Amino acid sequence: MDELPSCQSLQEQVDALLQLLNQEPSLRSQQNTTAIHTSLRKAIAPTFEIVFAGAFSAGKSMLINALLERELLYSAEGHATGTECQIAYAEPGKERVVLTFLSEAEIREQASVLCQRLGLTASVNVNQMEVVDLLRRKCREIIHQEGGESKSERAKQASALHFLIEGLLNNRDHINTVSNTTYSMEHFNFSTLQEAASYARRGSNSAVLKRVEY
Repeated sequence: MDELPSCQSLQEQVDALLQLLNQEPSLRSQQNTTAIHTSLRKAIAPTFEIVFAGAFSAGKSMLINALLERELLYSAEGHATGTECQIAYAEPGKERVVLTFLSEAEIREQASVLCQRLGLTASVNVNQMEVVDLLRRKCREIIHQEGGESKSERAKQASALHFLIEGLLNNRDHINTVSNTTYSMEHFNFSTLQEAASYARRGSNSAVLKRVEY
């Protein structure tokens, strides 16, 4: 069986073909080579990306954890998280985690949407403890009425709102009013990847994280 052609000189081979193309005026004016250059950069890059996308609670985190053979991402029935997670290879001993938090404005917006879906107060002031306590109580009541956190879509939304509020209260020192804040694992005194992952995987923390980079 013939050996497959080597791609070590792919850059030079493509450049040679493009030079031939440019030498022919009738072809040069008709061809857009942007897509070729984009594909070439991806083909010769030392790394590549795999994107996992899907509906909330579709099992993306569970699948990724299974592929990695370690519990990095939060995964629980009924809890919908919109946290963007980026995972890259690191040499042993050089693993680290970077956490980016939602702003208070983003949390307030998410809370307002969930409240409207649940038929609760449309005005959500997360800085008023009486409002926060009322929402937490209402969420617990809804979850109880529905028979559990994952028993219905309404219960899932109430659970998501409860996690969001708890996350804000537990991470108030790390959340800015209008901008996203980013911290390395050293800021939290995490000495290992698993310590940082355990923090990020906690439901209330996961709810207020905008992005996690492993």
